[in-house]
Amino acid sequence: MVDSFDTTIAAAERAGVRFDDASPPTSCRIRQNDEFELNFIDWGDKTRSKPTLIFIHGFLQQARTWDFTCLALRSRFRCISLDLRGHGDSGRPVEPDYSTHYYLSDLRRLIDHLSQDIGIESFGLCGLSLGGHLSYIYASEHPNTVDAIVVVDVAPEANREARKGISRYISALPKDGPFEALIDKVAKMSPMRSREAVRGSLLRATRFNPDGSWEWKNDPRLLERHRASFTPEEYWAALEQVSVPSLFVLGQNSKLVAPETVRRMVETVQGSSATYVPKASHRVPGDNPIGFIKAVAPFLDRYVLNSDVGRRNDVNLAPS
Repeated sequence: MVDSFDTTIAAAERAGVRFDDASPPTSCRIRQNDEFELNFIDWGDKTRSKPTLIFIHGFLQQARTWDFTCLALRSRFRCISLDLRGHGDSGRPVEPDYSTHYYLSDLRRLIDHLSQDIGIESFGLCGLSLGGHLSYIYASEHPNTVDAIVVVDVAPEANREARKGISRYISALPKDGPFEALIDKVAKMSPMRSREAVRGSLLRATRFNPDGSWEWKNDPRLLERHRASFTPEEYWAALEQVSVPSLFVLGQNSKLVAPETVRRMVETVQGSSATYVPKASHRVPGDNPIGFIKAVAPFLDRYVLNSDVGRRNDVNLAPS
């Protein structure tokens, strides 16, 4: 089972997230190679009758970024969230190369496991930021296994000043000191979240040592070893090959993706649509969990829950 799940339930209830099942999900391990294992969280489906959703977090985030979303959707879907290498509870390569194509190999490894060991043959993909890139790249290569994709606050090209702002945010995060001081700092930097929401998020993103000190779960080498494997032109080329139902979700307060870029994405992927979530910046599912769930649930119900109803032959893919 996952750690600190009681705090997730309490925080979800305070946030107004509606859910039917409060049982903790299961933390699972699969070997990626001889060096390390990948962790993923399986929110369960004992009947094996529910369609599957795979969630992929952004850079320096983790599988538990999606706790509120999975809580709300688990009654209709088998929700599975992945920790990419070096993130959350996944292992760390001895010689870390945190490039996009290696993260893509982590997603492929998870999907191979789900197919070969569990029998899951099709699924929806939902990715935030880096996870959004991985979602549409994978969908462009494997249209017959992906039911639909949700891409959250990311595009083949991004506003440079907004990217610098995200970098400044990351650089300002404390690396040590009292845990309450960490909460105070992050709460001040995240004005759209309550202090209790910040506390719950940080409890999931850190671990405590025997001496009472805390540390980030993520590999501290991530920042210096992170590399983009694809150019904007290559990202656009991948989007052009996407043929599955696609929803682009943006934070209304985020400046990362320009409106003209959103329009180009919708024009590039036939039948796709875009929506903005109010009171949310780049980290949309955490900034406004209720708004995010309302934005994606009808789309996922239509194209993943009912994925066997002629999804490829539907001319109008936008959610009604």
